[in-house]
Amino acid sequence: MKIVSINIVLILVSVYTFDVMAETCMHNDAMAPVVTYTTAMKEYRFDDAYAALSEKMTDGMAVESWAQGQKKMFDLGQVVIGKVDVRWPQHLDRESCSQRALVPNVLSAKDRFNNQGSVEFELYTLSNYAGTWKIDAQETLIEDDLVHRWFPGDTIPEFKGQLLDDEPLPGDE
Repeated sequence: MKIVSINIVLILVSVYTFDVMAETCMHNDAMAPVVTYTTAMKEYRFDDAYAALSEKMTDGMAVESWAQGQKKMFDLGQVVIGKVDVRWPQHLDRESCSQRALVPNVLSAKDRFNNQGSVEFELYTLSNYAGTWKIDAQETLIEDDLVHRWFPGDTIPEFKGQLLDDEPLPGDE
């Protein structure tokens, strides 16, 4: 009876291990456009960021128009992107890893109205267009259960509050 129980446990463990591995698309390069995009946005290189996006993500705008809009938004908002932590591509269906992937990213940023900075848990949706991965969508996760699902082991930091009246805003230093 013990041998049968041990075999059942081993089968269950191997099924569970396969299930966990099926969610990771570690051997595709869907991660690269998110690294390119987040790094370029951090460095205000909007033309380079545009190259990582699909037409859906840019609303079909030409690179110059899209980049000018982003620059204006970043300048007005005094956006400062700090740390970027792009994770391995994921998906619920391992067969789809060659065509679609979800790429988690932890972003630390601050701006004129979020002056203490915050940690944002982002999930990028990417599609493979004729051999080239492009970002189709970006979502910032707010619900704790979703953050813990896509960022297991990460701690959700508490909101830090606002600056005191005499503290400078980002960009005013």
